[in-house]
Order: sequence, then C-alpha cells, then structure tokens
Amino acid sequence: VNGGKAWILCKYKDEPGIHGTIEKVIDSDGSSSLQISDDFIIEKLGLCFIHIKHKNSKFSTYFLKPSKSLSNLHKKSVNSLSISPNGMAVSSSSDDSFILWNTEEEIIKQNLTGHAGEVYKCRFFPSGLVVFSAGSDMRLKIWCAKTGQCPVTLVGHTMAVTDVAIVDRGRNVLSCSKDGFLKLWNCGDSSCIYNIIKLPTSINSCKLSEASAYLDLGQPNHELSEKEVNTANKVVLLGCENGSVQCIALKSHKKIFSVDFGSAVNCVCFITCDYFVVGCQDGCIHLCNMKCPRKPDLSWKESNSAVLSLLEYNSIGYFSSRADGAVEFIFIKGYPLLKISLTGADCDPVYDIATDGDHIYTCCRDSKIRCYYVKEIISELTKLEGSIG
Repeated sequence: VNGGKAWILCKYKDEPGIHGTIEKVIDSDGSSSLQISDDFIIEKLGLCFIHIKHKNSKFSTYFLKPSKSLSNLHKKSVNSLSISPNGMAVSSSSDDSFILWNTEEEIIKQNLTGHAGEVYKCRFFPSGLVVFSAGSDMRLKIWCAKTGQCPVTLVGHTMAVTDVAIVDRGRNVLSCSKDGFLKLWNCGDSSCIYNIIKLPTSINSCKLSEASAYLDLGQPNHELSEKEVNTANKVVLLGCENGSVQCIALKSHKKIFSVDFGSAVNCVCFITCDYFVVGCQDGCIHLCNMKCPRKPDLSWKESNSAVLSLLEYNSIGYFSSRADGAVEFIFIKGYPLLKISLTGADCDPVYDIATDGDHIYTCCRDSKIRCYYVKEIISELTKLEGSIG
C-alpha cells in the first residue's frame, strides 16, 4: 500500500546498529516504486523476495516471503514436522494433535493417535511410507503412513525423548532423551539392542552420519547382536544440555571426542561427513571440522536468541531457526557476506525445519506451517560462485 514502511537494521555485535527504512510510494503517474535509506541498496526485487545490501560493509540479505502459510492444520504451537519424497507431511503440536497430511492439497489424511502427551519429534523413514515419533510420554512409535496404524512401540526411556535418528533404511533406529541415554533399537521385535552411552546430562539432539576414513572408530569390546544392522562406519553427534557435543562411533560405542561450547547445545547437524554445525542456547552457531572439532572453523553470534533447529541443505550450507522467529540460510563457503532470511514468523519461535529439496517448511509457535520456494535462489547463487564446498 502507499506509505507502507519497513525498518532495516545492519548491526555488528556489541556495536550500535545502523538503521534505515524502505518505503513503497505511489508516483504522480500512478506507478509504484520503493525508496530506501542512503546506507542501503536494493540489489534485486522479485515477486517473492527482495535483496538488500548495506553499502559500507557489503553485507546483504535476500528476504524471502512464504509461498504459502498453512493455518488450518493445528490450533497451537507446532513442535515438529517432516516431509516425505512423495509429497506427504507429518506434524505434531502442543494441542496434542499429530497428523499426516498432503503438501499439495493441504488435506489431513490421518490422525495419528496413541501418544500419551506431546510429540516432540516426528520423522519419515527414507521410504516415505513409515513415520517415527517420540515425545513426552517417554515412548517411541512407528506408524504406517498409509493406514495410520502403529504396529511398533519402543519402551525403555525414563524421561522425555528429545530426538531420533534412523539407521540406513530403518531396521534399526536411535533415540536420545533427557534421561541421558542414547539407545539403539530393533524395530522388528521392539527391543532395545544397546544402551550405547549414558551421559550425566540431558541429550537434546542426535544426528547420524557416515564416518570419514581418517577417524579411528575403534573396535567393539561388547558382545555383538545379530539384530544390529548396517551400523559400521557410522558416527553419532550428540548435543547436550551441559554445553557439550559428543561424537560416538555407532558400532564400537567408542567416544571419539567431547567438546564444550559453554552453552546448552539445542541442536546439531552434519553438513557433510567432514563438517558439522552446532546451535546453542546463547545464540551462537559454530561450524566445526571433524578433524579438529575443538576449534571451530567459523562461529556466528548475530543474535542472543536461542538456536532451536538446524537443517543441512545440499551439502553447501544450513538453515537455522531461532526463538525470536528468525530463519536463515548460510553458505558454509563462498558467500561470507550473504544470507537468505525466511520471513513471516514475526518474533514467534520456529521449532523445526524440513525440506522436500525444492521447498523449506517451518513450524512455529503461532500454529502456522510456512512453505518457501528456495531452490531457484540458492541454485542461482551457487552457479554464480561456481562450485561451493
């Protein structure tokens, strides 16, 4: 609308911010244009985005609006979501709803009932036909995405389950909990194969990856189980409430390293098998190398707002979400002065991020699930740079 105004801020940590505005005006001939403060430049304008650069520092941001915002699926805060390759989605909310829905039609296909409390984490198996969930009732459940039935329930944790990971195609799965245990399960008979590690702190996040050849994974000194499938040459990252990140060899249970980041670690993710990212309660994000994890290659402290989730994208960078609603994409190489910001959350925490490859989906405390088409912008930037990573 004429006179519509937005504020712009460029700020270095612990320094005064540089403020500006961008305003839509209607010219005398009826055409519209954007006016921006002298310290900033509009680099590019599209139907769904605006690219703004700060003149002196050369820092710039693509602000990307949602292609759609889904408000009819949940009534309260959305805790977690996952997107399958075949266009199905699963999401859970603090209103105790846990649903399977179609991303194109936005129609609920199944109500998944059986958890005695909030579902904190839900994920599709690689096939897209099976759903894995965990939450406050200390249980893990495996669901048929077609029928909504739950043939498998995994019981053994003594506190809320905070995160899950799927080993290979899904005969084995991993879970971590506030009770400090990392457990390996066999889905076929609902049994716990191993308590891989017990830590004296809550485990907030676990991520699984193939191990690089230079890592010494050790040899198992425990009796091997025939139920264990395809666990060799894999490592697990654990993000912990006490501020540590632990790396465990899945087959041998050997602790490869433990690094203290000085603040509760809410989330971890692998970018490649050589690099991982750590998101902390104090707002810091650290990019670390598996060869030398104790000294981060890069650290970002753009906000004091807690980092709530991380998502690797195409091995070239990561999306992060924060308690203040900020959702951003950062290239790990090639574009140190550029980021992509996904708008719309308006200061409400964004708890989880998922992708189908072309789109990014976010879930928020305002009960909305937002969808962003990111493939085109990221592909264009990657081509300009050449090969990143």
